[in-house]
Amino acid sequence: MQQLFYPKSVVVIGVSDRPDNLARNIVENLFEFKFDGEIFFLGRKDSVLFGRRILTSVDQLPDGIDVAVILTPAQTVPDLIEACGRKRISWAIIETGGFREYSEEGAELERTVHQTAKKWGIRVVGPNGIGITNVHNGFVVPFVKMRRGPVIKGKFSLLAQSGGVLLTYANLMISANVGLSKIVSMGNKLDLNEVDYLKYLIEDSQTEIIGLYLESLERGKELMEIARSTSKPIIIHKANTGEGSRQIAKLHTAALANDDSVVDAALKQADIIRAKDFRSFVNAVKILSLPPCKGKNLVIISRSGGIGVVAADSAERHGFRLLPPDPKLQEQFHSLFRAKVIQPTNPLDLGDLFNFDLYTNILEQALRFPVVHSILFMHGATAEEKEPSRKFVQAVKDLSFRYQKPVALQYNTDEEELAYIKRTIDFPIFTEPEDALTALAISSDHYRRLTTSREEPLFYPVDKSRVSMIFQKAIEDKRDPFLPEAIEILQAYGIPVADYQVVYRKDDLKQALGKIGFPMAMKVISSEISHKSDVGGVMLHIDSLKKAEEAYDRMMNLSPGNKTGVFLQKMIFNGKEIILGAKRDPSFGPVVLFGLGGIYVEVLKESSLRVAPINRSEAAEMISELKGASILKGVRGERPSDIDAIVEMLLRLSQLMVDFPEIGGIDINPVIALEKGAIAVDVRILLTE
Repeated sequence: MQQLFYPKSVVVIGVSDRPDNLARNIVENLFEFKFDGEIFFLGRKDSVLFGRRILTSVDQLPDGIDVAVILTPAQTVPDLIEACGRKRISWAIIETGGFREYSEEGAELERTVHQTAKKWGIRVVGPNGIGITNVHNGFVVPFVKMRRGPVIKGKFSLLAQSGGVLLTYANLMISANVGLSKIVSMGNKLDLNEVDYLKYLIEDSQTEIIGLYLESLERGKELMEIARSTSKPIIIHKANTGEGSRQIAKLHTAALANDDSVVDAALKQADIIRAKDFRSFVNAVKILSLPPCKGKNLVIISRSGGIGVVAADSAERHGFRLLPPDPKLQEQFHSLFRAKVIQPTNPLDLGDLFNFDLYTNILEQALRFPVVHSILFMHGATAEEKEPSRKFVQAVKDLSFRYQKPVALQYNTDEEELAYIKRTIDFPIFTEPEDALTALAISSDHYRRLTTSREEPLFYPVDKSRVSMIFQKAIEDKRDPFLPEAIEILQAYGIPVADYQVVYRKDDLKQALGKIGFPMAMKVISSEISHKSDVGGVMLHIDSLKKAEEAYDRMMNLSPGNKTGVFLQKMIFNGKEIILGAKRDPSFGPVVLFGLGGIYVEVLKESSLRVAPINRSEAAEMISELKGASILKGVRGERPSDIDAIVEMLLRLSQLMVDFPEIGGIDINPVIALEKGAIAVDVRILLTE
């Protein structure tokens, strides 16, 4: 891929001398950004543009050009790829639209392009995008005119599916004074997708921060693995969020784990920063371009006491600690104030101090203290204060990097002055305290995860062959496992279940009840009934043979048909109801779920997710991150539930999902969490279609 971003030669196909020709814009961008390679023009008419001849046939080109940039009607592209193949061109950036995003005919054209490119070994960017940009060598080939002046060479690279979003982010980064490295419009991702580009950017010495805008995510598991392999921060703005997994909608798990909640959990698990909008994305890039925030000890310095109070409230919400200033430092600060009416606390109010050199001195004194991890400095300037403020902003930048601590600068001034600062000093500036503190929290969380070694997933000795036989029989019968089979699968993986008996004839009830004892529960066994309690397929608190026989008769008369018997189970008391579940996500693979509430789980809508396989810490986090987790820890004098037993259940469920890709989804609901141990009461397993 180095050849794609650093080509020695490029041909732009679709060029004419007309002023409105879009391919002409590509050529102009290459000249504007001083591309350091050889450029060829190709079009339909033999003419001259910028003193160079426009060729009319690929055959006129020399062999072995590195990259062809194609912007011609869609129906012409397959033949052009064929011709490029004959000329041993290695890469094709197809900016043309009108492929699968447009019509079925376009989809067929796209398939033809792919087949032809594969035949010749050509790698394809796009189609239906605006190409790529490498600021460092001037290889800038979008069909939109771009100006070199405001663009700063930097270490931020961006991948995006949407050309419009790509340009929006590029402009926002330029406005935010963020230096750019490489920008890729992935388009339809016919050949290369975000995983391919990420692998390159992680090794790219000119990239330190990576951003992505995605509308679809097909290789989520690989994305997680790549993110875990690098210390470079990755930020994703994932749009097109909606519920999925309708193929297993019969499970509670599917309702609780829609596509977007899986994306959220997976990105967090892989330490990928997720931004929900443009503003938070840009703020994340800003803060990550500064030294890392290595802890939660924060100093707030403000020219306004009121704004300092607002910032302090926000800091508390984000988990920062506003440490009291050291007494000696406090005394030193106090001596700098003209009037002694404001105490130098944290936040530090500079309200009566108008010496900007002293601002710099105060900032440096705070940065020197080892216990201080970051500083929020809230500045403002009007009229004659603008000139000294420029010097101060430069000092903030220098001190932040000298002491390797982030100084989030929130600067209030007029738009003209702010624009000047951004043009002249490459240091990020925040417009609101909340933005700055949200960003500092992102930096702190990223550093913590980066410096915490990840545990390996835990696997137990299990009876896989027993489970394989059950699944093989169910697949042969073209059905999902029956309840007794599903229970047996849990037992094979060491997940405790309540004592049970399976009864296929009414006459066998007495013997079965003698083995279980009262009180007991009865559940109908039927492949056609998903939620048994909704149709009367569950009877609880049965305490006599007579009641058991009556319940049996009722269940055998339920609709729909196909009832093969009943499942008798010892009732478990004095525990908390929870749910364990799993589903197979098309992008991330097996996903494990934990929730509270038993039959009310879909009402409470509180659950946590992780992509399997999981380790013990991740399983414990799944439990602790729920707001209702305090219920399990014991409230109002109640004894706590056995959290370790739930953790082990989650680990064993994770292992089951990893071992058997034929599982589409699992509900273990409810599980009764006891003071000692946890016991599964009901389970449903669906196979993949």
